[in-house]
Amino acid sequence: MPTDTVEHSVALAREVAALTWYHTIDLGGEVVTPGEYDTRRALERIPFPTDLRGVRCLDVGTHDGFWAFEMERRGSEEVVAIDLDDPRAVDFSDPVPELLAEAIAARESRREAFDVAHRALGSAVRRHNLSVYELPNAGLEPFGFAFIGTLLLHLRDPVRALSAIRAVLEPGGALLVNDAISLELSLLIPRAPVHSLSLKPSRPFWWVPNAQGLRRYLEKAAFVDVAGGRPYFVPRGAGHAPEQWPRTPPGPLRALRERGMPHAWAAGRAPRFTPPGAP
Repeated sequence: MPTDTVEHSVALAREVAALTWYHTIDLGGEVVTPGEYDTRRALERIPFPTDLRGVRCLDVGTHDGFWAFEMERRGSEEVVAIDLDDPRAVDFSDPVPELLAEAIAARESRREAFDVAHRALGSAVRRHNLSVYELPNAGLEPFGFAFIGTLLLHLRDPVRALSAIRAVLEPGGALLVNDAISLELSLLIPRAPVHSLSLKPSRPFWWVPNAQGLRRYLEKAAFVDVAGGRPYFVPRGAGHAPEQWPRTPPGPLRALRERGMPHAWAAGRAPRFTPPGAP
């Protein structure tokens, strides 16, 4: 490896090590971000399009940008990624936690992590400081494919969020959701859509569905041709922090949780006509 390439990799590795990462992203030159979760493994478990040439794409809740950069890698010439830079704009569940300086700094560092990965990959992804709820009025051109990952459980109104995404999809445009689900509800009630409302103020969650409930979100948001997958685990990455909340008591469920965060995927298409009463 040429000396200038080695020096670049060393400098990039230092930048990466100075930041907190949620996604595991291969930046080249043997530099891989130490993500809290190994999103590369998630990519292997969901029906992410293999060829996005000619498709305008949207990544909702981009965080470090893993999914947006993957869209670009698969041929999309125009990718828009959205997320919130200001933690005070987050859809926190009540009671809203006190935002200390450390929490604000941690939230703001998300943009820095995205920017480091963006530069390292030579990416052309455009990132906007924007809430998913604001999408219909953001003046964006329609998209052919949208992705949202591990965000709906943090939203007060997940159906409204999905409806907002549908509003910016072209007729027949595709949506793929990959979100955290309740493993317990998915195992105990696999066929009926059920949701759990988190009551623990220390957890930044609202509704946590089972796998069927995740699909029902899309149906309620007027998506058509809705399909979904079985629960799977997004494994923890090299940067996974110690558990912040009381752990599951010893037993089979705890053993399963050690494998990572339970997720499921759901997919659908925007109808080719405007549903009655839709925004």
